Amino acid sequence: MTKVILNSIELSDIRKEVEDIFAENLEHFIKPEKKENILMSRKDTAKYLCISLPTLHDWTKKGVVKAHRIGNRVLYKLNDIHSALNEVNVSKMRGGLSC
Repeated sequence: MTKVILNSIELSDIRKEVEDIFAENLEHFIKPEKKENILMSRKDTAKYLCISLPTLHDWTKKGVVKAHRIGNRVLYKLNDIHSALNEVNVSKMRGGLSC
């Protein structure tokens, strides 16, 4: 372990060095999440949209929500779900389940 000896260093110089080190290293830890790569199962997607599994199946068949099949599994991209939500018209009907 090396010894550090501080001789007549001003507080502003120390503060500047610490800020520079944090600025350099902080960029490596903060990375934006890519939402388009997140895959959700049918159950998670239905829960996210507050709908039942049969409704999700109907929406998938009608093309409202785009599904991706990997083997036997049906998965939904989070980005596709958000784009489908932007396309849905607002209904003036009352009632139904609340999330």
